[in-house]
Amino acid sequence: MEGLSSNTVVIKIGTSSLVRADSNTLSLSNLAGICEMVHALRSDGYKVVLVSSGAIGVGCQRLKLLERPKALAQKQALAAIGQVYLMRYYEDFFDALGLPCAQVLLTLDNLANRNQYLNARNTFDELFSYGAVPVVNENDTVAVEELLARFGDNDTLSAQVATLVGASWLFLLTDVPALYSANPQRDPAAVPIREVHDIMQLQADVTSKGTQWGTGGMATKLAAARIATAAGCHTVICQASDPAAVQQIIRGARDIGTIFYSHPRLNRGRKRWIPAVPIKGELWLDHGAHRAVLDRSQSLFSAGIRRVVGTFSSHDAVSLCTADGTEFARGLCNYAHDEVERIKGKNSKDFLEELGYLGPPEIIHRDNISSLALGERSRAILARTLVAQQPAASASHPYDALSSSQTDDESEAVIQSQVDRLQDMMGLLQASAAAASEPDSVLHRLAEIRQRDEDLSIARNA
Repeated sequence: MEGLSSNTVVIKIGTSSLVRADSNTLSLSNLAGICEMVHALRSDGYKVVLVSSGAIGVGCQRLKLLERPKALAQKQALAAIGQVYLMRYYEDFFDALGLPCAQVLLTLDNLANRNQYLNARNTFDELFSYGAVPVVNENDTVAVEELLARFGDNDTLSAQVATLVGASWLFLLTDVPALYSANPQRDPAAVPIREVHDIMQLQADVTSKGTQWGTGGMATKLAAARIATAAGCHTVICQASDPAAVQQIIRGARDIGTIFYSHPRLNRGRKRWIPAVPIKGELWLDHGAHRAVLDRSQSLFSAGIRRVVGTFSSHDAVSLCTADGTEFARGLCNYAHDEVERIKGKNSKDFLEELGYLGPPEIIHRDNISSLALGERSRAILARTLVAQQPAASASHPYDALSSSQTDDESEAVIQSQVDRLQDMMGLLQASAAAASEPDSVLHRLAEIRQRDEDLSIARNA
């Protein structure tokens, strides 16, 4: 079972989009707009999963705290308090729209365990069969600090949930309208990046950090996009204050937000699960090993390893990085970090002498490697797809002229230049779809009433 459905949409809403920075109160109008958008997608025939942050922020609101605490125990206690109220709001709004909702609390450990991963997928399948909207959050109350930091305000969690349910779309709703070429607050020449076919080739400013009420930033969103697109899920960064954009983008609009297109060659089966396993270290590879793993889907051997980072045991998950430290894949390592350190750069025939035993010849077997980037063949597939979409596409194109005498670098350079050119052409040809209908005024009135009650309560207790 590769995925539950190709018409499944996962939507992640961050803390900064739910909690108003000026008053430290829940933005009920934003929450209502999100619920209306979910209802509209359901009416269009989509199954929807909502990954919602905000439990700690709502907990701070209920206890009238002006700052988010830093101590783990305090954050976990506030999450337990806030989650109750947050789900009550979701239940009220979805009930007004005639939709049942369900609370699903997960930790990275749940998804890292293969059996729990499959059980979670079965649970989502049943929730969809009941017509419910799963509302997912990290189980902050039991998560350890390392995992809290790794999830990045649920960005990573949402990508893993999208992979789990076989979603066709993942929307990361935030307080910025798109990914920019530079920080627009510092660089007036910054422009939004509308479409991305290859994250590894992306040139953008990802230095923005999370707000005081959230923990995510643009870097965690790009990491989430790498995971989701490798599993066949288009990923979008767009503004939470305009939830109608979700429908518009699905219907074809390309002048809103930033779209990261899914890979032409997808991770399947076990390889879809591997990115959910916590990363314990990194292996930096030389150019030959990098290309062999990424372009030719080969196993990783010790001769191509240049550097070992982190402390990990055998069968732990590690990041596979280029010579400059850029992650392009993840895998389950057959050896511990100290063993890899002793045999890196050497041939497998030296294992017995170096380790005292003769283990598998591969450091990571090809079946245990999950790619997060486009290799040469994937780029060629992408380029051919883009050419096929051109109204006046020629029957032959530059990729057919690549000779066997060209090096990997030369072939990749030619392919990338053509991909860039075709992307520019596609950007000129694609038109925006019709805007989604106006939200239901009834639900907005309910939100206004709830917001007024909250404001009155705050005023009385001030």
